[in-house]
Amino acid sequence: MKNTLLVILFSFGFIGSSYANKDVANSAIRCSALIYIEISRPEMSGLTAGEALMNRLYAYHMIDGTDIEMTNGQITAAQTEAITKLSQEYIKGTNLAKEYRDCIYWMTDIAKFIDISEYVSPENQTEEAEEMVLFLSAPTETSVTIFKNPIETWEQQVDLGFAAWASQELEVPYKKAILSKISEKIE
Repeated sequence: MKNTLLVILFSFGFIGSSYANKDVANSAIRCSALIYIEISRPEMSGLTAGEALMNRLYAYHMIDGTDIEMTNGQITAAQTEAITKLSQEYIKGTNLAKEYRDCIYWMTDIAKFIDISEYVSPENQTEEAEEMVLFLSAPTETSVTIFKNPIETWEQQVDLGFAAWASQELEVPYKKAILSKISEKIE
C-alpha cells in the first residue's frame, strides 16, 4: 500500500517542486560546510556522519521534480561554495557561533527522527523514493533544545575549527586572511 501511494504521488507530480525547499537546502549545505570545517580538528572527527546527513538533506530539498537524485559532484560543488561564503563571512567578523550551535542541534534532531542506527543497517536498505520521503519530512529547523554551553563556547569552537582548517597543508580559500583573523581574535 505504501509503495502504491508513492507511485501515485510520483505520477501526479506531488513529490517535486512542492516538496523542494530551497531555504532548507541552503541551511543544510551551510551546516554541512560548518561541520566540514570543524572535522579538520581530530577531536571532532565523529561529526563526519553529520556532514553526510546534512548533504543528503540538502540534496533532497534541491530536487525540483525533474530529477530524483543529485550527484556527489553537485553536492561537493555546493558545499565548496558554502565554505567559501562562510570563510568570507568569518573574515568580515560575522559571528557564526549561533548558526553552528543551531546546526549541531538540528543535525541531532534529524538523526533522532531518522533513527540512524536503523537507517544504516544492512538489513534495512531503504529504496530511493522512501529515502526521499524520509529526508523531506525530517525536521527543517532545530528543536527548542536548551543549550547548556554559553554562546561564547560555541564561538570558540568555530574559531578552533577555522584555525585547524586553515592550518592544513591543503589549499584553503582565504587561508591567510582566516589565519590573520584568528590571530586578531587571540590578541
